[in-house]
Amino acid sequence: MSNENGPPGRARFRRAKPRRVKLWVAVSVAATAVLVSAVLVGTGQLTPTDGPPKASQQLDKALAASWEPAEAVLAAAGPDADTGADLSNRLASLAGASELGGNVGAVVIDLGSGATIYESNATDAFVPASTMKILTSVAVLDVLGPDHRFETKTVLVDDDAGEVTIALVGGGDPMLASTDDGAVSAASASLEGLAAATAEAVAETGAESVRLTFDDSLFTGPAIDPDWLPTYVPNGVVAPVSALAADGGRIRAGFRDRADDPALSAAELFAGFLADHDVPVADASPERTDAGADLPELAAVASPPLSAIVEHVMRTSDNDAAEVLGRHVALGLGRPATSNEAGEATVEVLAGLGIEPGGLDIRDGSGLARGNAATAAALTSALGRAADPDHPDLRTVLAGLPVAGFTGTLAERAPDGSAGYVRAKTGTLTGVHSLAGLAVAPDGAAYIFAILADDADDALAARAALDRFAAALVS
Repeated sequence: MSNENGPPGRARFRRAKPRRVKLWVAVSVAATAVLVSAVLVGTGQLTPTDGPPKASQQLDKALAASWEPAEAVLAAAGPDADTGADLSNRLASLAGASELGGNVGAVVIDLGSGATIYESNATDAFVPASTMKILTSVAVLDVLGPDHRFETKTVLVDDDAGEVTIALVGGGDPMLASTDDGAVSAASASLEGLAAATAEAVAETGAESVRLTFDDSLFTGPAIDPDWLPTYVPNGVVAPVSALAADGGRIRAGFRDRADDPALSAAELFAGFLADHDVPVADASPERTDAGADLPELAAVASPPLSAIVEHVMRTSDNDAAEVLGRHVALGLGRPATSNEAGEATVEVLAGLGIEPGGLDIRDGSGLARGNAATAAALTSALGRAADPDHPDLRTVLAGLPVAGFTGTLAERAPDGSAGYVRAKTGTLTGVHSLAGLAVAPDGAAYIFAILADDADDALAARAALDRFAAALVS
């Protein structure tokens, strides 16, 4: 099996002069039509009957106007000056809630007109927590494209007198599962499936036993980000980052505990699966190797398309997958796949998309690093790029956002009638709370927003204050 996308490269990276993202009528005409499914329905997460019927019908009716002339769109969906002022005043009051602490940044943009409805400390740097995943996802989609797949394969290292040496080679598949039953997605590749295909290939060689090695050299640098808290890995928040890991580096699928060496753990699992297919492995413990690029391939399995992986990351806030995607941004720009290079590469890609790099300091892909810095303006610009009809390759960032009251990290968060109308990425660290996404009012007005607070002590109160801010856009 071959990877139709070829090796990661710069082919899809479009460098452009940094410029301010503008969301004008063209976005209203094309992008709001997409939001009919993206905001309430999503891609495979909700069906129209799962959401609130009245809200769904109102939204469909309002957004159908997006195919009318631009003047009609703005008249029907764009807020008038008085309404905009009232909304801005209300947002200012909500952003100033004591529950959010003394350091808050926010931006709200009307998607139809491109007008800034409200902003406060828009270009100040804040700790973004998991809203960082928006920036990572936009960058990796721009570099590799939504159809890109990551391969895990086995190659023939040596064939000598009845015993072959093979290498299990990690290609940085963040969705690789140990077994088909334990996969988080039905489309995920598994070590179990790769072992079955490898066993068939080994049988054709006539070998009686196999010596197994493994290669995780695609990623370099420290596997544990130096900016992470030392408790993250032991507490199962995230695994050491590896180009070869099954089940997100977990010791057992579905559990929090992580392997100290995810690649070795994956290789040991793979050896067991080979034995299940009557291919005995000679050594008790596989050895790490660098297999090189020119060895003959025995078998390979491919990940779901990148678009599906990004949806998963947005919906579930998967730290492990986000870290892997960050490393792929670096590889896509021809840089080493280290955490530091991944952060710098992500900033470079975002700048090429016209997203102002000022205030950005990216230390990891997931947002776990407290040294990360992002701005409300950068987050809304990234979301705006994903809504831009000139960038359909980024659309899955919007489609994957959790839906208030229904999916992902917003499943239990939908105050003031916002269920089904708000779709946003959450972010939470100790003292840090953020929310960024889309809101569509029943009258059809659509907004992109981001609000970040990194000095809020009461987590539940801060989270509720963020939800009220988003709900104000649809009430």
